[in-house]
Amino acid sequence: MNKILGVRKAIDVTLAVLLIGGLALSFGFGCCLYIARQEVMRETDYKMERDIAYIQSYVDGELKRVEDAGYTLLSSKFGKTERQANGYGFVVINQKNFKIPSEEEVFDILNSFLDSNPHICGVAIGFEPFLYKETKGEYGFAAYVTNVSGKNENISLGEIHDFREKEWYKQAAAQNKPYWSKAFRETLKGKVVTCFSLPLHGLGNRLIGVLAIDIDTEVFRKECLKISPFPNAEVALVDHEFNLVAHPDTTNILQNVADVVEYKNYTADDSMKANMLDHKSGSFVVNKGELESLFFFAPIKRNGWTVSIECPKDDVYAGVERMKRDTTFIAVLCIIFMVICFIFLFRRFQKMNMVKAGMESELKIASGIQMGMIPKLYPAFPDRDDLDVCGFLKPAKDVGGDLYDYFIRDEKLFFCVGDVSGKGVPASLFMTVIRSLFRNNSLHVNDPAEIVSSLNTALSEGNVHNMFCTLFTGVLDLKTGHLDYCNAGHNAPIVRRIKDGKPNVYYTKPQINLAVGVFEGFPYVKEETQLMPGEAIFMYTDGVTEAENIHKKLFGEEATLKTLAEARAHNMKSAKDFIEYIHQALVKYARGAEQSDDITMLVVEYKGPKK
Repeated sequence: MNKILGVRKAIDVTLAVLLIGGLALSFGFGCCLYIARQEVMRETDYKMERDIAYIQSYVDGELKRVEDAGYTLLSSKFGKTERQANGYGFVVINQKNFKIPSEEEVFDILNSFLDSNPHICGVAIGFEPFLYKETKGEYGFAAYVTNVSGKNENISLGEIHDFREKEWYKQAAAQNKPYWSKAFRETLKGKVVTCFSLPLHGLGNRLIGVLAIDIDTEVFRKECLKISPFPNAEVALVDHEFNLVAHPDTTNILQNVADVVEYKNYTADDSMKANMLDHKSGSFVVNKGELESLFFFAPIKRNGWTVSIECPKDDVYAGVERMKRDTTFIAVLCIIFMVICFIFLFRRFQKMNMVKAGMESELKIASGIQMGMIPKLYPAFPDRDDLDVCGFLKPAKDVGGDLYDYFIRDEKLFFCVGDVSGKGVPASLFMTVIRSLFRNNSLHVNDPAEIVSSLNTALSEGNVHNMFCTLFTGVLDLKTGHLDYCNAGHNAPIVRRIKDGKPNVYYTKPQINLAVGVFEGFPYVKEETQLMPGEAIFMYTDGVTEAENIHKKLFGEEATLKTLAEARAHNMKSAKDFIEYIHQALVKYARGAEQSDDITMLVVEYKGPKK
């Protein structure tokens, strides 16, 4: 009986191990396949983007060479590039005594130009009728020189047709800017070319002619054929009317993509196709029956063309099949390795949780200690009627680097607001030191500049981590309302003044000294002002003005000033009312966005001499 029970137990354990092992094998196998596919897709994205960027750069460079050559020709022979029109440079004949070249001279100029630019297969220039009144051409004078046959041929287009009705002339004249035509097949040798047209102007911005330069698009097709991210990838170029300019199948050249059978059978995401039509970059998956392909595209902005690369998914994932064998082996090892790792990781996880819980507990204690050092009692001085003080500090993390402090000595209110560089524990420790130094240095010194100088000296010594603190320090004489202050790189405070019986709020313009802890021996300057009864000063850290909403937009200085004015208008009379009103405005502005920086505010209102 015991043996039977033992066998059953062994069977149960074996079945459990096999079940767990099978699950682990399946999981490991699936993970490996997933990782392989993700890696393949990343590599594919990189290849496609790299090759598309190369074609973009190559085509753009060739087009720019043509544009530069056209500007150079017109500028050197007819005028100079004088100004910009709609963002495009154009050439103006601006010499009053300029002599228009004869028809023979024009042909000589174009022949010389063509000989000097072997990448160009044809160049033409046509003129308005008033420029060449007497010409052999029925439609005016237009010179065309082409070398598509291997040698230069001169053609007077005005003797053949009305060139001003042709796209190369008509579009450049109508748009009054350089124009790249759609691809077309020239008549002499049937080459597929595209044309760059550049208007020529006379005095008064009057159009006098158009220069047109043809380039053979075969160079683009050959360059596209060199690109082969995968064995069956197809690289294509389409012009701004989506006629194919370059394609592996030459029978498709100059056909509109909507008329090519290969593309008619595609099904793809409509939004991505819309992006392609809008000449944007992107990618999508196209379906051709049971086959799927990845389709990447990007615009060539200079002439409105689009470059695309299509690659069958079978090519992309060809290597994954080889990886399946490796993943099977890996999955088997996972069965053994997983048990060991599970035990180790479980214990590690337990230990990490204990450490994390201890750290969180210590951070809470540190936060409690830090916040305990900040004055929070309100009213701050219940037995006094000459003063209303309220502070607010909300760290972005458990502990922060902002601080404020205040106390009264010898009928003077000593106060400060500071913002330590950085966040978290290092900033909180630095803040604690600054608060202690402020208290100690203020016990025997009444000059805020001397207090800040002493702080700077103490913090600069041995400051190996280069931490610093912006600090605004003030000393308010409670008998007279006279305020001495020193601003060490801190935000400019806002003052509420009483003018004509009405409160006004505005930013002060204190002298900006260097933050404390940066440079030992910096000469801090004291400034002073007078607070009248009912007037107040509002100090803050950049966590107020740089509070972000869900759209990453900052609250800003103008909104802070406006909120203070609104607080007064809403009868927020006490310092605490002001603080709460501003804090609620920040919460409302954030709309649930995570607090990105410590928020600190301090309001000091002088109510007049003590009664």
